[in-house]
Amino acid sequence: MKKIYMCIAVSVFALMLVLPLFAAGQKEEEGGLKFAYVCKMLTHPWFIEEDKGIKSKAEELGIDYVGVDANLDDEACMQAVDNVIGQGADALMIVVTQQSLGPAVVDKCREAGIPVITIDDTIKDSGGNQIPHVGLPTVETGEMGGHALAKLAKKRGFFASGNVVKVMQIDMSFLSVVHDRTVGYKAALMEDLPQLKDEDFIVQDSKTGMFEENLPVASAILNAHPEVTHWIVTGINDDGAIAPLRIFEESGFPLENVLACGLGGYKMSYEEFQKPHNSYIVTKLQPFAEGEAAVQILYDYITEGKEMPAKTLVPGVIVTKDNYKDFEFSF
Repeated sequence: MKKIYMCIAVSVFALMLVLPLFAAGQKEEEGGLKFAYVCKMLTHPWFIEEDKGIKSKAEELGIDYVGVDANLDDEACMQAVDNVIGQGADALMIVVTQQSLGPAVVDKCREAGIPVITIDDTIKDSGGNQIPHVGLPTVETGEMGGHALAKLAKKRGFFASGNVVKVMQIDMSFLSVVHDRTVGYKAALMEDLPQLKDEDFIVQDSKTGMFEENLPVASAILNAHPEVTHWIVTGINDDGAIAPLRIFEESGFPLENVLACGLGGYKMSYEEFQKPHNSYIVTKLQPFAEGEAAVQILYDYITEGKEMPAKTLVPGVIVTKDNYKDFEFSF
């Protein structure tokens, strides 16, 4: 009799392990999987392209998909999470409006029994553990841009006798996934250009990092340093590099004495390459591929029980005025 009870217990335990995968597989066969994407700013070109990648992969896998724009509003972000859970979403992809919302988002998903994966901006649960993430290699991407800027600065004689060179860095120090880019830029520039000292890096935060908000930040930095003859600009995104270029132009600062590197590579970059100056380069990223990767990871987890990797990184490539026509700018 004791052996019979033991056999029953083992069988029940095994059934408990198999049932969730069986149910997910059955739901997938019925075409019932629904994935949701809550994004902090779904009207921005970067996230629009990411959304396209999610839609493409969801369609390929037969998944119902809903995308929600939080429009940079914390309350709207949390309400969207509640709504998609209430609508029966089987998985959540999210770019939070504030990283501090992370634990609350994770708690809601765990209570609902659905997996969550972050795209672009990382979050942690209430225990301080990072949630599975898809994004760019943040520090390394900044370093890529920094090395490219340093090479051009040397080639164009930025450090000739009598020149005063400073680095303008419009940052979002409160957002780690963005701040890491700024850190990477600085590390590469200081490595390749020993003439630059710590005090030569002029860093100031922007609330959202978007173009219009970057304009007064760039203007304030430029006006505070009339002694500078040559500027190197590190962009946390395309907006962070192109907004300063507009300020330099409006102020009559010679663009031949400016080098700026954007990060992203969307329509704004393409339009900048059309202009006569040659002061701009960009680290072109792949948000479409990030969206695709997030869907695939969640799908494999739900249908096959495949463990979600802690971090999935999608790298970029340096694009210049000389080679931009070799790339697609589909934003």
